[in-house]
Amino acid sequence: MRNLLLVAALLCGVNFAHSQQIVPCYTDEVLQKKIESNPQLKDEFRQSRLTILESINPDQRGGATRIIPVVFHIIHAGGSENISKDQILDQMRILNEDFSRTNPDTSLTRNIFKPVAGNPDIEFRLAQKDPEGNCTDGIVRVYSTQTTGADDNAKLLSSWPRNKYLNVWVVRSIDADGQGVILGYAQLPGFGDAETDGVIVRHDVVGTIGSANPSFKNAGRTLTHEVGHWLGLLHTFQGGCGGGFGEGISDTPPIAQATTGCDTTQNTCSNDNPDLPDQIENYMDYSDGVCQNMFSQGQVDVMDGVLGGFRSNLITSGNLEATGTDGTPADTCIPVANFYTTYKVTCVGDDITFHDDTYNGVPDTYSWSFAGGNPASSSDESPTVQFSQPGFHDVSLTVSNTSGSDTRTETDYIYVFPTDATVSSWIYVEDFEGSNPNSEDWVVINNEGLGSGWQQVSTAFSGSKGMKLNNHSGNPGGAIDDLILPPIDFTQFGSASLTFKVANAQRPGGTFSSPSSDNLRVYVSTNCGTSWQLRYNKSGSNLATVSSTNSAFTPNSESQWREETVNVSSYLGREHVLIRFEARSDGGNNIYLDDINLSGPTSVMDNDDIVKLSLVPNPAHNQVRLSFDIKDRTTMKGEIIDITGRNVLTVFNTTQLQGPQTFDINTQNLAKGMYYVRLTGLNTQYVEKLILN
Repeated sequence: MRNLLLVAALLCGVNFAHSQQIVPCYTDEVLQKKIESNPQLKDEFRQSRLTILESINPDQRGGATRIIPVVFHIIHAGGSENISKDQILDQMRILNEDFSRTNPDTSLTRNIFKPVAGNPDIEFRLAQKDPEGNCTDGIVRVYSTQTTGADDNAKLLSSWPRNKYLNVWVVRSIDADGQGVILGYAQLPGFGDAETDGVIVRHDVVGTIGSANPSFKNAGRTLTHEVGHWLGLLHTFQGGCGGGFGEGISDTPPIAQATTGCDTTQNTCSNDNPDLPDQIENYMDYSDGVCQNMFSQGQVDVMDGVLGGFRSNLITSGNLEATGTDGTPADTCIPVANFYTTYKVTCVGDDITFHDDTYNGVPDTYSWSFAGGNPASSSDESPTVQFSQPGFHDVSLTVSNTSGSDTRTETDYIYVFPTDATVSSWIYVEDFEGSNPNSEDWVVINNEGLGSGWQQVSTAFSGSKGMKLNNHSGNPGGAIDDLILPPIDFTQFGSASLTFKVANAQRPGGTFSSPSSDNLRVYVSTNCGTSWQLRYNKSGSNLATVSSTNSAFTPNSESQWREETVNVSSYLGREHVLIRFEARSDGGNNIYLDDINLSGPTSVMDNDDIVKLSLVPNPAHNQVRLSFDIKDRTTMKGEIIDITGRNVLTVFNTTQLQGPQTFDINTQNLAKGMYYVRLTGLNTQYVEKLILN
């Protein structure tokens, strides 16, 4: 066993370049980011490594094969990442061959390393009982947009107890942080949160069939590599050649840096004694999976120590019985009803397909129900439906087989917009002073069903109302919440600049980063939500408008808000435009929105004939005084208009003399909210915002 200074070596960084496009493993980087964001974790990690290495006893192993229960959590958005059970079983085959040294390519282990090749004697079995003791096939399917650019947040969507199961999360892609294409990463034993303990991998490196991408040349060994980490192994190139302590295992020769390809002549550390070539056939290198074929006996000793320590409960007879992996024949499970659509909004009369995503058991029959849909019911596996009325609609699916049936009902699952734009005016403002959420004013959608979602509150930049997302105590890390504006007719705009007010504070410690990194994005759709274009994206310190605080943040002055501008000029001329504000929680602090504006024609600000216009008071209650000067005698019209451009009160429509003008306007009959005072004349149009409270 090499010197325990390996702990310091790992914490000092990983000795390989990230210029490569493919990053086979991101375990070290995730670990380092966690320690950098929370330095206290450094001691936790150091202690966990020392515990593992000090507990190793090469003579302690003996007896039967160790069995580890496994659950696959498929996080998908309806694409190829929603892999089949056959692809999962193919990956399980590869795992079991590699961890029992029965893989057919053991003959490719070079003679110099065959004496140290070890047999971990571990078998992985898909769980047959879930944490509540119910029948399962060891596969859970969860529809979520977090499958793209996934990180530890995605794991929170579905996680089983780490002392009973090996959690494997399968996603479309992993957050690369600008580093390239990441194939997977693992959480090391004795370190990190229970809910994130396990392995996360891309769908196209799972097994060798289905969506598996042969161009990665991984041969299903990405999961072998990551499970090695999960059982306590570090990379064979850990620490490079420096000092010969590498990853702490004596029968894996030190390697200067991660290997690429399958170069069997490679010897990057000639100062070792004895001087051996790089052990590129080791699963814990970065060599191509097609040329990996062994764990060393020293690595087996480490895994034995972990299975006798941090992960000892997994292999007990009691746990095998509890998870249904003790060899008892599997029952035919009752199917768990599940479904998804590729998008949660549509328009009246448009086709939208509902996809069956049932798991656990194979259904014999399907029974769908669509409130307000055409058809209103269906027995198809994946029916296509239209809705004739705007608003939210419920969806229900019942599936059954010989063992039983299950029903899933989703209230307000799909939102249907009208085909005609709701806003058809030369100016648009959403100040949230109205009282019609999920109607003509705005729509709130809680994508993952987590947390409280966007809520109208009495905190605002102007007026008396704004929108709040309670990330401090109401939204867990990983929650995704949408606020969608009504369809807007962009043909009415002379220019198209979107502005809004935002207020946010970071929190010293978020769910997965410190300080927190809550995220706000703005998307635009011109096809009723079938696809969206990203127009704005800020998170962490770039989103924050004040310094970080552990207390729940509430802005108390205009200085704690910031105006943001989004370029939406490319949508000019479009008759039906949706704008979506999407927030992704890191369990940080609250986000506030107010005063969303779309600019109208440039003539709105053409006020050459008017000077010193004022509205006092503003905000107003029952009365407001309008004052202005005009340069020349002219016929003018003064009116109050609502945010759709509709006239609600004519103040005057007469010839005005040159000089100061004053009008006291009675607003008692107008509802609270945002309005505009508009003055128009022969050569003049002037608009000023008015708040009534």
